[in-house]
Amino acid sequence: MSLGSLINYMNPFRIFQQYVSLPVEVFISRQYTGYKKKTEEGLSSVKELLFRAGVIAVFFAAIVWLSIFMYVVFYYTYMPNVTHVRPVHLQFKSCDEVMGVCSFPSAHVQLTRRSQMLMSGQSYRIKLVLDMPESQTNKDLGMFMVCAQMRAKGGVLVSSSCRAAMLRHRSILHYIMRTFTWAPVFLTGLDEEKQQLHVELFSDFEDDENVPITDAYVELQSRYAQVYSCELHVEAHFAGLRYYMYHWPKISALIGISSNLFFVSLVFILSWYHLQDGLPEFIKSKLVTEIKTEKEDDVPRGGKIKLEKEAPSTPVELSGIQYIVRYSTEYISSTVIVTKILEYTSIEHYVGRLKSLE
Repeated sequence: MSLGSLINYMNPFRIFQQYVSLPVEVFISRQYTGYKKKTEEGLSSVKELLFRAGVIAVFFAAIVWLSIFMYVVFYYTYMPNVTHVRPVHLQFKSCDEVMGVCSFPSAHVQLTRRSQMLMSGQSYRIKLVLDMPESQTNKDLGMFMVCAQMRAKGGVLVSSSCRAAMLRHRSILHYIMRTFTWAPVFLTGLDEEKQQLHVELFSDFEDDENVPITDAYVELQSRYAQVYSCELHVEAHFAGLRYYMYHWPKISALIGISSNLFFVSLVFILSWYHLQDGLPEFIKSKLVTEIKTEKEDDVPRGGKIKLEKEAPSTPVELSGIQYIVRYSTEYISSTVIVTKILEYTSIEHYVGRLKSLE
């Protein structure tokens, strides 16, 4: 077989047209012809047509809803939660003699009470979000370190990271113009003079299925950092199929539901062919060949048996049982043989009793 013939043979469009499209067209054509013939002959009625149309509509609606349900189940099974947010409550040790903080602010964050929160094999971005006022202390603070440790049950250290952070610089002119522009908002309390810092601690964190993380420990390595509040964000970083399903959900849903609809319809059509004994010719020929081969190799197991024996050249006086078994030349049921034997035995028994009475 040449390469061109092989490519033509494996052409998906030819396979679809020959084995899917053509049988469907033939089925629709036969149905239309049958309905037309019945109409011409006066055998069809409006009730029958409405009933058949209702059955087809019900089956079509069931197939569509089944396809949608399959996609929804797959989506919620395959796609993890996008973001996990946990509040971080910082604690520190106060100074005994002077006013201020005498230890680094730190916090213990319980991520989950279950055995596992993150999906194994999925990469995550873990970052700390800080709300810091634009005070002079924070401006003079400059850079400071933010550290985090991810631990499993029992305090087992899984991973740790430290990142530097600082407030963004704003010139005096920018500060004056911004304050003047947003003065009504600041005065009404709808906004505050603060900055929100996003410190990315882990850019590509993958949870281990054997040692899943359950707790996080956060520490600001500066005694002078002033913080309104902070949160720990764990965000899923999608790639591949998950990326398209998350960023283009409508297109992904359309493609997924259409694929499910195609395969469910294909299974339904093949099932209908099987129930109606109307399989396509290429499948029917293969099945007939396989059935013939199985029949040739099959051995009877007690249903119908064939007893073939040649008659002897010289006549021999045979009993009734031997006569039935020896000269049976056709297929008979084993139950029939047993019945005949029982009948003959009963007759012979009664004949013997009559002779004894005489």
